[in-house]
Amino acid sequence: MRRLRVLWARVLGQVSQRREDAALDEEIHEHIALLTERYRGQGMSAQDAARAARRQFGNVTLLKERQRGQRGMLLVGELWRDVCFGMRMLAKKPGLHAAMVLTLALGIGANTTVFSIVDAVLLRPLPYAHPEQLMEVRSRQMAGAMPDGAVCYPDFFDWRAQSQSFEELVSYHGESLTLTGVERPQHLDGEVVSWNLLPLAGVKPEQGLGFRPEDEEAGSRVVMISHMLWVSQFGSDPRIVGRRIQLSGEAYRIVGVMPTTFRFPVDAPQNTFWTTLAVDNDGTPKANTANRGNHELAVIGRLKPGVASAQADAEMKAIAGRLAQKYPDTNTENNSAHVLSELTALLGDTRTLLMVILGAVGLVLLIACGNVGNLLLVRSRERTREMAMRSALGANRSRLVRQLLVESLMLSALGGLAGCALAFAATPVVLRLIGDSVPRVADAGVNLPVLAFALAVSLASGFVFGLVPAITSAQGDLLSPLKNGGRGETDGRRGLGSVVIVGQVALGIVLTAGAALLATSYAHLARSDEGFKTDHLLTFMFETPDSRYSSTRPELYRQYFEKLRALPGVKAAAGSVILPMTDNSVHISFENPEHPLPKGQLESARMDLVSPEYFRAMDIPLLAGRDFSDADTENSPQVMIVSRGFAEKFFHGKNVIGKKLKPGAGNDGPPVWREIVGVVGDVRHGAMSQDLDPVYYLTAGQFSKWCCMYSVVRTGLEPLSLEPDVRRLVASMDGNIPVTDVRTMRDRIGLQLAQPRFAMVLLSAFAGLALVLTLVGLYGVMAYSVAARKREIGVRLALGAPRQMVFRMVLHQAAMLVAVGMGLGIAAALASGSILQAYLYGTGARNPIVLAGVCGLVAATGLMAAYLPARRAMQVDPALALRYE
Repeated sequence: MRRLRVLWARVLGQVSQRREDAALDEEIHEHIALLTERYRGQGMSAQDAARAARRQFGNVTLLKERQRGQRGMLLVGELWRDVCFGMRMLAKKPGLHAAMVLTLALGIGANTTVFSIVDAVLLRPLPYAHPEQLMEVRSRQMAGAMPDGAVCYPDFFDWRAQSQSFEELVSYHGESLTLTGVERPQHLDGEVVSWNLLPLAGVKPEQGLGFRPEDEEAGSRVVMISHMLWVSQFGSDPRIVGRRIQLSGEAYRIVGVMPTTFRFPVDAPQNTFWTTLAVDNDGTPKANTANRGNHELAVIGRLKPGVASAQADAEMKAIAGRLAQKYPDTNTENNSAHVLSELTALLGDTRTLLMVILGAVGLVLLIACGNVGNLLLVRSRERTREMAMRSALGANRSRLVRQLLVESLMLSALGGLAGCALAFAATPVVLRLIGDSVPRVADAGVNLPVLAFALAVSLASGFVFGLVPAITSAQGDLLSPLKNGGRGETDGRRGLGSVVIVGQVALGIVLTAGAALLATSYAHLARSDEGFKTDHLLTFMFETPDSRYSSTRPELYRQYFEKLRALPGVKAAAGSVILPMTDNSVHISFENPEHPLPKGQLESARMDLVSPEYFRAMDIPLLAGRDFSDADTENSPQVMIVSRGFAEKFFHGKNVIGKKLKPGAGNDGPPVWREIVGVVGDVRHGAMSQDLDPVYYLTAGQFSKWCCMYSVVRTGLEPLSLEPDVRRLVASMDGNIPVTDVRTMRDRIGLQLAQPRFAMVLLSAFAGLALVLTLVGLYGVMAYSVAARKREIGVRLALGAPRQMVFRMVLHQAAMLVAVGMGLGIAAALASGSILQAYLYGTGARNPIVLAGVCGLVAATGLMAAYLPARRAMQVDPALALRYE
């Protein structure tokens, strides 16, 4: 308690320092006046009496410092005086210090912007209770090279029944329904889940109680809706629970309204409803819930307390192995499982990409700190005599270092403030660039944790670029600069500046090489042949609910496409269940009589269900045979078309027309043999795919139970100009069907390329910024070197050295710095190239052409930066240089 009272007294003393100083000055003055009067009484003159009084009283300054230390916190007062002095020093050269602040603002602002994204995507926990216990469980092929895959309902039920490691296991898959009975039909995105979603998430509904186990039984139709849907469509009705609504022609009972912040899955913020897996269970043996061949589910689980993920992984592998032995016809290709954290599964390769970008922007900040450090070295040379004078007046070296560090921290604080302002402006721009390509990125923003990061980066930057110049300025002989002509420690400082430049060039090479590789990769992706023409192609979707079109769907589509093709400006129109350049795909196995295999080991390929004239609308070439036609119905011979890659892979280039296969896909019964009637060109189904996957096509006219198709319209007009006509056409056929997901094909490709595009743009921007900062730093070092060697250059010229030789000497010095930096940078770029390999397409991580181009760019710009200092050195007047020295 006594210590607290003393501390409080010192704080109060610090606050009232000016008043106390004035009182102390008055008291000292009175003491000295009394002593003076005493000596005057002894017969001394007024001048001698005053001198004797001051001598007897002692060091007034030392007494004041001791008194301040007793009544307050001496260090705080000294720091405040350092700050005041630093402000005066900054004001003396506003241009130089503004350049330092701007340099720091660019580095700190870029780091803050990227960290705001990293914080939202990587660092924040998932918005559920105890998120560290949440795991994703995936199906896996133990001995194969296939990636982890989705799960079928029967396997999920077995996992849920047999697992002892999980408190809860929840299955889910996406679903789209149409809300009718409101002012305008609304397309809704949602999720089909098992009943125990809320116990797993640890979330309670805002209204209602949520699902119960019996809600999974066949015939049950219950739904939980989002807060947004509750407000927008139902006016926040407090009696909403228990109300029945129409979704795609079926009556659903609302059992809950979710909180405003609830999202499931996390990467689907657009979801507005959640219903149970009863919608996939019609109570028959043909239901999806009984089909072990239909793998469409994702599975998330909550570990029991004390259970490690490795233990759960081993248990799920054992369960999957037992199921593969029990069901060899369906589970041979899914004979294992894999458990990983939900956050890791959600992010995938995005984590590595964001860490690469964060590392790159960190290098930009290092380069910026190097620039500011070099500028401080230049300023310390100009302040050599000041430091020597302060030392001669009694300041020790630690006091000088502290003063210079305070000035550096003031610069970093100003740079941090400007950087935060820059981050506030830049973050929305970067978020628009990223779009939906990164999970959870919509939550990013400059908030308190991000501002705390900016503060920490600012302080760290101040120490990084300020400590070495401060120590350098306080070291060495501080008295010689007071002598006429003394030059101080310029050689050491020039060497330190050169080391910084070499490091900056090396870091610039690494960043520029990485950006160039990503740009080369993106150019390959953008120029890749999709296998069809992407221009003037409009795509959209509308639902055809089973409740109304289960048996008449083929006839509906036939009439619809006839009317669509008759619209002005439409050259061709058709439909496809799996549209290229989306994230959707279906792989279904097939029997091949020319290569018979056991059921559990059948070959598989990508499958698509299309309407007649699809290949004409997409401009996919028909290489052999015929296209589908309206005559291909459920009652006609069953047919299929394969791609060229399919024919080459499974028939080794033989003529496949007339051959028969039995795909595992059936309409409302067992699969049947189908005759291959055509061969078409290969298509790239994903913008990020390097390979053209083999694919076989079935006709929608023979699959009335399959829903729903994207429409593709080839037009000679601006594609989006057809949207009003399309909406009117669909509404004329069924007013309860809204048209959704209207995009041009090029827009879809752009969405697929959003992640590599934002990575390329950000790294290119950071590389450009790093290159500019490096060139500015090189210019500063060379200008400083010329100024420091002005006397030497004057002597050389006075002794007859040609001015061109001086010009070449300066350029040679710059070229050596750039060459050493390039050598280190190339080595670092080659060593770190493997980090980007997973994000490169059509180019290797160690592309010699890219590295050569980057080196040429850095070398050329480096010599340009040294040109002006070299010209200045060539124009030195020997007489003025020697007279000045």
